[in-house]
Amino acid sequence: MSLEPPQDILSHLSEVFAQLPKDVVIGVAVSGGSDSVALLLALRAAMPQAHLHAATVDHGLRAEAKEEAHWVNALCDKLGVAHTTLTVSDLPKGPNLQARARCARYDALAAWGRAMACSRICLGHSQTDVAENFLIRLARGSGVDGLSVMRGRWTDRGMEWLRPLLAFSRADLQDFLRAQRQGWCNDPSNEDPAFMRVRVRKAAPDLEALGLTGHRLATTATRMSHVQEALDFSTRGLWPQVAQIDFTDVLFDQVALSRLPREFVERMVSDALNWISGQPYRPRNSALLRAIAAKKTATLHGCVLIPQSGNVLRISREFSAVEGQVVQAGAPWDGRISITNFKKSYEIRALGPYGLGQCPKWRDSGRPRLALLASPSVWQGQTLLAAPMAQFGPKDMLKVVSQLWE
Repeated sequence: MSLEPPQDILSHLSEVFAQLPKDVVIGVAVSGGSDSVALLLALRAAMPQAHLHAATVDHGLRAEAKEEAHWVNALCDKLGVAHTTLTVSDLPKGPNLQARARCARYDALAAWGRAMACSRICLGHSQTDVAENFLIRLARGSGVDGLSVMRGRWTDRGMEWLRPLLAFSRADLQDFLRAQRQGWCNDPSNEDPAFMRVRVRKAAPDLEALGLTGHRLATTATRMSHVQEALDFSTRGLWPQVAQIDFTDVLFDQVALSRLPREFVERMVSDALNWISGQPYRPRNSALLRAIAAKKTATLHGCVLIPQSGNVLRISREFSAVEGQVVQAGAPWDGRISITNFKKSYEIRALGPYGLGQCPKWRDSGRPRLALLASPSVWQGQTLLAAPMAQFGPKDMLKVVSQLWE
């Protein structure tokens, strides 16, 4: 099998991985579609000494998925690449099946990548994906963040992720595969008009006739990323002027907040909600603006927004979101709280009504009861050891391990 891709793809991948050891361990997500198959072949050619590990995720949603995984496994055998099929079952309930499947897919790939000691995992998204995402999000009324180009490199779930082929269209990658006389799998769902992405894909010829080519849309998405960077840069300087951190809560000065342009308000309150809840995506703008404007307590995004005296808007964790969350000392609680000094028998839990009843000075803290119920606390069995926000026990026994701003 010939493994010499066009020089531009080969040069590009060689440049992307130039700083890595030649024998680096790299994970590759391969569905069997043209983009991921092209990525696999090009990586094998550009980095012949690298240790490549390929993984195919089977969500159990399509009968063809098992056959596609077998097909990828056979291809990997020919290339001398280790291959694993990751089976994902019991997707969480809820709307937006594709989003839930995507989250489960990343969870499975990250766990696999760590087990394989991969330095990073590569994904076969192309410039065509960038253009399609732009149109889908435009149709949904997304703002600057949603219209920005897909990330080419990021860290999540304890793993570094790369999309090294975003400069190439799907047509480029399929031309490469044809030149190699290499086929790929066609997912039948890619023809199902029930999916927004399929309808956008079918509209591509008409859009291109209007000048909305994939390249032009991807270029616009890149410009949106530059705007996003400028907004993020400006926002960092605004945080100390309008907000302060109260251990695990965020307190906004509503007067100062109201003087900012709406884009900054939405961005900062969304960032606070995501920091507290651990969710990666912003809430819908309509729900966000309603919650900010409300004169009474509101819940949103796994958080509770509490108006307080002195024009303060407190954002705390929602108790129902963490009520059953218990972790042993040494592991992070709610994704961002850890114990500084501990014994193995210690646990971190939400304080809750029972714990709050053991904190006689909680009213002296000036914090609302609703916020304290969800605040982190340290327990040994049924004995409360520390609840810093409720003024019980050592104040420094717990710490927040992530920062909203620096």
